[in-house]
Amino acid sequence: MGWPYERRDRTRSLPPLSQVSGRFFAWQRMASSRFRPILEDIGPGEYSDDTQMLIAVARARLTAGDDWLTWLQRVEWPFLLDYERGAGASVKRACRAWEKHESAWGKRADDQEKYFSAGANGAAMRIAPHVIVHHEGSFGDLAADVIRDAVTTHGHPRALLGALVHAYALWISLRQPAPLAYGWLIEAALDGLKDWREPVWQSLDRHWLDAAAKALPGGYEQAWDDTVQEVEDLLTSARSSLDSGALSAPSAFLEEHGLTRTKTRGSGTLCAVAAIYLAARSAAGPERGIGIPARQEGADTDTLASMTASLLGAGLGQEWLGSFGRTVQDSALIIRLAENLLCPVSTTLVLPSRDEADQARSRFLEELDRADTRASLLLPDRRQARIVARGPMTSGNWTAQRTHLATADGQNLFLIRKVQRAEAESVHEVPRSEAAPTAGQRASRLPTEARLQGAYLPVTDISRVTEALTALGLSAPRRGSDWVSYENLVIRQAHTRERATGVPRVQLRVAIADVQVAWERLRGMAFDGAVQRDGGAFWVQIDPYLIVAVNNAEPPVG
Repeated sequence: MGWPYERRDRTRSLPPLSQVSGRFFAWQRMASSRFRPILEDIGPGEYSDDTQMLIAVARARLTAGDDWLTWLQRVEWPFLLDYERGAGASVKRACRAWEKHESAWGKRADDQEKYFSAGANGAAMRIAPHVIVHHEGSFGDLAADVIRDAVTTHGHPRALLGALVHAYALWISLRQPAPLAYGWLIEAALDGLKDWREPVWQSLDRHWLDAAAKALPGGYEQAWDDTVQEVEDLLTSARSSLDSGALSAPSAFLEEHGLTRTKTRGSGTLCAVAAIYLAARSAAGPERGIGIPARQEGADTDTLASMTASLLGAGLGQEWLGSFGRTVQDSALIIRLAENLLCPVSTTLVLPSRDEADQARSRFLEELDRADTRASLLLPDRRQARIVARGPMTSGNWTAQRTHLATADGQNLFLIRKVQRAEAESVHEVPRSEAAPTAGQRASRLPTEARLQGAYLPVTDISRVTEALTALGLSAPRRGSDWVSYENLVIRQAHTRERATGVPRVQLRVAIADVQVAWERLRGMAFDGAVQRDGGAFWVQIDPYLIVAVNNAEPPVG
């Protein structure tokens, strides 16, 4: 319900509320990135990254049992990069790290700074599967799993406490018989302070603890205690707002506490408390209460509505969802996952090694790019899927290919690949005069007739490198499943077995008309920690193997 109203994804083509009351509707969003915008059609009831990650966590628990965390890191998070719909920067940055066999908190100072400053709601939105598994157990066991999951993508106490508070609210709601009293959930969350405030992060592995100790001013423990106090104050404010009854509008509470401001609307703790507040005041009319977070101007509408609805579902069941529950994308799969999580079956799965997980994903993407419509494919997560539809997408100067997959267990995935400038769509054949010569022709040629045809450059993350070069205005006329060609330079994805430490960094020099625009673009893509200014130029490391030096192409005046 909330995704069409998400500020960063929505377009101007939304129908008026009077025409869509009580049902989902089709709309369009800006997909890909702001530097490569592609307009994508979204069908009625299709869901965003919130539900995608929730399903991924549920699948990890059901597929790998006690090894769910390793499965999440090796399989689910790298695969999410191929089909995510609206995931935040922190989540995608963490997924790219796991894809490269690195931890999300990394080893470099700038990576750790970004990770431990990530306090958004990307962890809280996906923890419901853990709650279902532990619904009859202790909150301490649940909290341990929630934290182990949350730190795979986020490091700041606001993200971790947001996940814990939301988990506690879900857990206590599942254990409370309906109907729920007005405001009960806020009182329950405050009463549970002693449980959800526990510093369960102290049980994490030593590498994480060592990085956390140096990450935040005053130390991680102090930051944790400060954030606990913030949450307690927010819950107390929410209780006061409910005590005012009809005199307090829910939208006013959201605006007052930063849920509609760009810098704070995605906070894990703010969203967790706001969802508790909204659920607590709308238990008597849940179908009406969901409309508030779903359409709140300026809010993170898809996440806030999802978290609020999950609390109401935990406390009241699903009957109140009506047609929304029946027509949401993959509804049968979601229900089946929840039921299976109630009594998960023990598994003897042999986990893939990191290299095996890499190979499975690379093989899937290669087969996807050359497969015919209706072909069957094996996904990196070992599910079978078939191609339902495939077609080109065009928006302005950009083109892409969109593939709709349907998995055997009932999930629909939409993959957007081969994003490139429209003018680079066609690949010209090599003229006959440049075709390979015969043996006799080769023998008759002089060495002076040889010419440098080009160079191959291996990189560790070709998609990230291509995105950076595209932001600088460079388009690749030709590309394959694991390579792109920039005139005589071919950049190729290095396979795991080819990667080595101590590889010298190659530097590309790029001349561009407006250096400042390029600078701002790369800063917006989270390359800011690796960028250094030098007068009117700068350089940036866009890959462990590759540095790009950007210079001003305009000649100096005079």
